[in-house]
Amino acid sequence: MTGAPATMRRLRSHTALYLLLVLVSACSSDPEIQRIVFEEMAPPPPGPLQAEPHRIQPGDIVAIKFAHNPELNVDVPVRQDGKISLPLIGELPAAGMTLVELRSAVSQQYRGFVDRTKYGELLKEGDELEFRYVYNPELNLSTRIRSDGKVSLPLVGDVEAAGRLPGVFRDEVVQKYAKVIKHPDIALLVGPTTVKKVVVDEAFIFLSLSKPVDQTVFVGGEVAEPKVVRFEGQITTWQAIMQARGFTDKSDLSRVVILRRGLYERGEWIKTNLDVSLAGERFHNDIVLHQGDVVIVPKSGIAKWDLWVQQYIRDALPVQTYMSIFLIPLQTKPIE
Repeated sequence: MTGAPATMRRLRSHTALYLLLVLVSACSSDPEIQRIVFEEMAPPPPGPLQAEPHRIQPGDIVAIKFAHNPELNVDVPVRQDGKISLPLIGELPAAGMTLVELRSAVSQQYRGFVDRTKYGELLKEGDELEFRYVYNPELNLSTRIRSDGKVSLPLVGDVEAAGRLPGVFRDEVVQKYAKVIKHPDIALLVGPTTVKKVVVDEAFIFLSLSKPVDQTVFVGGEVAEPKVVRFEGQITTWQAIMQARGFTDKSDLSRVVILRRGLYERGEWIKTNLDVSLAGERFHNDIVLHQGDVVIVPKSGIAKWDLWVQQYIRDALPVQTYMSIFLIPLQTKPIE
């Protein structure tokens, strides 16, 4: 029986050689092996970190307030075509802009509208007017400008009012009454919303995000529960992984990948090392995610090796039944 240990050693050495040949043949079967090396994320420049401003997207609700013209205030949703609809000026593109950029665009659009139409300076349909006749109080009248732009006055009938400056309109009324009464001294009073100046400077327009649309990111790979994560405001990579119930014991946190489709369909591929963040270093590696980002936690090298052994050796080799025999530990004492 003294030859048994030597025989077992030879069998184990043959088995190891066979496995090595299998591995070499599997690796050499690939016609090409490509390796892409990505540089590690550079640390941020010295100084305080600056958060990227929110960019408006379809579904957001934007509050627009005018300091001197509250009648124009509105909480407006951003439509799926990326536009908003505002009083007087109509549609305006908004998606992709920051609140500061949108405020500038709103100010420019309203300024162009006021310059073009003289809105806020001219009388218009629906304006309230009061006529006070100093020497003929029996003719006093309160009225509104009709849809045809005219008002009806005692003794003189219809007079065109819309589209005229209040002072010019008052002079025209006095000229008409001068033909029918003596000393037509008339005071024209306008209502609180009539010919009210529209202040459209950026300094007097305030924008805020009344309600952001629910944002989503996709978390997959070696996490406990791959899922779509919904959030408001902002979320970091670690927070999204925790929403997916954390990573598994097979994950490689040093090579977490973020796939991002930016503005104008420009894509971005980001690899970040979250292992160091978990160790209390380089917290900037915990990247703030954007709407639609895809976070992928890859397998570790050991997990990939275990999977390869499972698929190509344990499940595929016909000798697996016999290999288990060679793994029985040898007895320390020879068999008598």
